Amino acid sequence: MSKIQAVLSKAREPGVYCFRSRASPITLKRALEKAGWRLFHLDGREVRDKASFLQACAAAMDFPAYFRANWDAFEECLNDLSWAPAQGYVVLFDRAGQFELSQPRAWATAMDIFQDAVTSWQKSGTPMYVLLRGAEAIYPEL
Repeated sequence: MSKIQAVLSKAREPGVYCFRSRASPITLKRALEKAGWRLFHLDGREVRDKASFLQACAAAMDFPAYFRANWDAFEECLNDLSWAPAQGYVVLFDRAGQFELSQPRAWATAMDIFQDAVTSWQKSGTPMYVLLRGAEAIYPEL
């Protein structure tokens, strides 16, 4: 079973995972969209701090114009996503280690918000996975 099939079949519980796959974001997006899921791709090359992380998230997830770059607004939008309806959500964060190593406190806050969103979406019956490529932190591997 491929790693993305494990996500789609929910063979692994929704959560935050290390994702050691060479699959391109386009390939992953196609596979997920076939199943009615949505992929949000964060390219960590441009993420150096809290502000650039929030800006990258807003762009990747097409946050509404009212989004303001702060943690509360990020959490609120991540838990809403009414503008992006789907059967499930995957956030693919490539090159995550740059943000993680340069801003460990902001990284920890972002990961806490992602984990809370995963839990919130799971309670509503919609799975969310956050897949980290290039992170140094220890997360379970998908």
